[in-house]
Amino acid sequence: MSNNLEFEYEGLHVSVTYNPSTNSVKRSVTESGVVIHQDELRFDKSLAGNFEVMSAEEQGKIATAWGAAGLKSRIEDGQLGSKK
Repeated sequence: MSNNLEFEYEGLHVSVTYNPSTNSVKRSVTESGVVIHQDELRFDKSLAGNFEVMSAEEQGKIATAWGAAGLKSRIEDGQLGSKK
């Protein structure tokens, strides 16, 4: 389902899950199996034009991409994990 996204980035495992019933995005980053970051953000539907008319799958893709992009920026800035 498009409400879940998991990937490896800069040696870290990133998990992003969108909950459409609460419009929240749960994000988790692990390094060598240890959780180094976990948070839950409320997705502001106004970030995407015509969000309500999109299919549930399209909504999930947008919300998870938004959450992943924020984590990628924090990893690249050295805010999460060991910078290589």
